[in-house]
Amino acid sequence: MHTKLIDRSKMRGEYGILICRLAEHRPQPVTTLRHVDCGGGRRAVFCDAYSPTGAPLVARLAAQSCIILAGAANGSGYRFSPQIPRGLSLSRWQPKIPLLQQLRFVMRHYRFSRTELSRAFGIDMAALGTGSARTGFSFGKVGPGVTSEPHRHDEIEAFVVLSGAGKVTTDRGEISVEAGDVVLFHPFEAHVLRNDGDEDLNFVDVYWRDGEAALDAAAKTTAPRGPIFVFSTPPTPNGDLHLGHLSGPYFGADVYTRFLRMKGVEAYHLTGSDDNQSYVTTRADADQSTPANVAHYYADEIRATLALFDCEVHSFQLTTGDDGYCEFQAACFRSLLSSTAVDLRQSPALFDAVTGHYLYEPDVSGLCPDCGGSAGGNICEECGAPNLCHDLGAARSRQSAEAPLVGSVRRPELALDRCYDNIDRHLRASGVPLRILDLFARLRRRGNFSVPITHPSDWGLPAEGFPGQVIWVWPEMAFGFLHNIQALGRLLGRDWKAEMPGNDWQIVHFFGFDNSFYHALLYPALYAEVFSHWTPRIHYHVNEFYLLDGKKFSTSCRHAVWGKEVLSPKTVDVVRLHLGLTRPEGERTDFTLDALRRTENEVFQGIWLNWLDALDQEIKHDFAGRVPDAGDWSPVDRAFFARIEIYRAAMERAYSDEGFSVRRAAAQVCDFVRDCVIYRRAQDYAAARRFYPARIRTSLALQTTAAAILAPTLAPLMPRFARTLARGIDGVSTETWPRSVQRLAPGTRFDLGPVLVFYAKSGNPHLDEEEAL
Repeated sequence: MHTKLIDRSKMRGEYGILICRLAEHRPQPVTTLRHVDCGGGRRAVFCDAYSPTGAPLVARLAAQSCIILAGAANGSGYRFSPQIPRGLSLSRWQPKIPLLQQLRFVMRHYRFSRTELSRAFGIDMAALGTGSARTGFSFGKVGPGVTSEPHRHDEIEAFVVLSGAGKVTTDRGEISVEAGDVVLFHPFEAHVLRNDGDEDLNFVDVYWRDGEAALDAAAKTTAPRGPIFVFSTPPTPNGDLHLGHLSGPYFGADVYTRFLRMKGVEAYHLTGSDDNQSYVTTRADADQSTPANVAHYYADEIRATLALFDCEVHSFQLTTGDDGYCEFQAACFRSLLSSTAVDLRQSPALFDAVTGHYLYEPDVSGLCPDCGGSAGGNICEECGAPNLCHDLGAARSRQSAEAPLVGSVRRPELALDRCYDNIDRHLRASGVPLRILDLFARLRRRGNFSVPITHPSDWGLPAEGFPGQVIWVWPEMAFGFLHNIQALGRLLGRDWKAEMPGNDWQIVHFFGFDNSFYHALLYPALYAEVFSHWTPRIHYHVNEFYLLDGKKFSTSCRHAVWGKEVLSPKTVDVVRLHLGLTRPEGERTDFTLDALRRTENEVFQGIWLNWLDALDQEIKHDFAGRVPDAGDWSPVDRAFFARIEIYRAAMERAYSDEGFSVRRAAAQVCDFVRDCVIYRRAQDYAAARRFYPARIRTSLALQTTAAAILAPTLAPLMPRFARTLARGIDGVSTETWPRSVQRLAPGTRFDLGPVLVFYAKSGNPHLDEEEAL
């Protein structure tokens, strides 16, 4: 975003008036803001946009490649004209175009009343025309207190503020604007215009397409500004972590955070133990234990598994036993109760016909009221839609065989339909996946929809003023994220306060699609009701279900391959590589132990290590373990060198927020190593080694460079292997991301022996043996 504030000292006379040039874009129109002194302290501001041929719209309005606008009140409407205000004139100017062509240009007036303005992007707009150079012009009016909808597009766009004042917000920050300001937006830059004054904010919108600029913008990766708080959904401590868990939020958040930190961004991975989940009581009943003991035991197991997985967590929050956490949650609950979106209602609820117990979440199942498929209490894992339990079709209780009964409970409920505008604005700004927008659209179709924020239970945080009820764990989690940031700040000596979240905070959530309603719809609504001063900046990364032999991984059903069964210092990199290759991004994918073994034996051992071993042996034998200097370069060598850089840039894109995909990163590195093997085979001829040594030196120098670039580009995906590889090559670091490929200096130590010895055999029976788990 660029803002251009007019400096009168830099204005120059042209055509009899004062002109200040604002912007120039190849080869598209130039935008100029002109100030005309009308006398009596009055000032006219108008916009001149002209095409590269040099002819302004005064001469070329019929072609409409540019426009000059003078705005003035005209009764109840607005009048826009390419004329200069009365009493002033432009000096004569003759465009350098053929006379015959000039005669075809006709001056036009644009007149419209307020009733002709139509809603677009949440504000009032009127199209003024489109130009021959792929340009467009519109007039916009933003009423007092009105904010436009966040949006992105491929055009370059400029707002010329004619009157009023407000604020413009983009991905880069927020600025104040007033009459005489011009704000320029690059392609795909999100932007919002807000009128925080007492009068209409009127502006001219000039936009044009520049294919080259759009492609450049799409190809760029931007490092977000810190602090960045990356959250993986706190796991429920009703069991240890299985590969279905690890492949999703925890793997994704770890890879993303590692990459950001390599780029120098202040980023942290936060998670915790979701102790107050209702599923904990179900496990306690099955184990004949207490919920507290179950939560404590499995929280420790979860942390141990994350460590085995090389998943770096900077703050792991336990939600029981922390008085400060409980006090903060109680304060947020009180704020919610005072919100205009929360009502105290006697609403329908489901009860077991035999025990009389209140049923929700794991205690009940049935048919989803939205998609008609099988669903659990409160959420449908298939379509992501919420339910209220009593609206489930063919509901079944876990506690008895009798059909549940519908009764009622008096409790506070959040009227989500009153929050739809806030949710919609948040989703537009955050750029969520279309599937989440579809979920929101389906929810809105249901009309008025309220969700309870408390439930009758004896496990959880007590709901003040509602005896026998606890705060629903999902609102608790929303505010728990903020408390986790505060706890991290305390460890780092930073003044981050949960009750005063900062507008400079950027939050990134990693979660499975079955949690989309909570993270992307419910939480923004809760934040808007409790923290009116805060506009959350949240990005979302969503994964689908990871299947085990065609069926969903399940902790409660114990249908799983547990992390501890396959993870060890020697196997963790292979497991991470395989989970990356099969990660359920955009679609469900399947895990089998046989496929994991193939990744170990055929890909990692058979391709990666064999190539590195052959390269290492040749460098040792012919160059005493030192990188040779390149000699004669063939076209094939030059092309391979270029592909190394293409690979580096592709990995950066796969790790960046704009195109984040662990699956793509894993596939790209496998393709790159295969390319290295093919290149090596094409250079491996014994006779040529003797008669054309300069060509062989070039081949080996490029292969060592390829091996060296593997270390930093693999560091987010396979950190242990990357560090081990880097230790064998002098000058290679996994701490920072390489900005470009640099060929290794001649004489650099190159010794991959320790890497090859360590990874020669996994040492894990589930990978080395053929027997099934």
